[in-house]
Amino acid sequence: MRRPPARQGYVEFQCKLCPNTGTNQQIRGVGARMAAYRVCSSCDWWLTCLGYAMLGDRDPDGRRVLRVAGRHYLTWTEEQGLPPEIGHMGRSGLRFQLLDDPTGTVHVAPSLWLMGTIPAAFREQLPDNAAFVST
Repeated sequence: MRRPPARQGYVEFQCKLCPNTGTNQQIRGVGARMAAYRVCSSCDWWLTCLGYAMLGDRDPDGRRVLRVAGRHYLTWTEEQGLPPEIGHMGRSGLRFQLLDDPTGTVHVAPSLWLMGTIPAAFREQLPDNAAFVST
């Protein structure tokens, strides 16, 4: 599917990580960053997720990143309100284990934000780090 041309005044460029095109158009406030790094919005999103991995799969608010079966999730609490994007999983009390935890501790996520299926180009850098546990 061919994308419509960038609006007048915007610069379109070839993403340096994938076959898509990017633009400096302010999409969710990141157009300047995408143009600076020459990446499309999808690659920009997954680079953000890679940043979570580099920070120990946690964010400053205490949310934990879970990568299960090639999908990327972020735990969410009621105090944090609803996630800002689509993909919120409404089920509460999902149980999970971290794959690198030798104790096998089972954790409970009040709710999860499904951030998407990790593209093949990022799977090696974003391997699974957790598994869901059935009750």
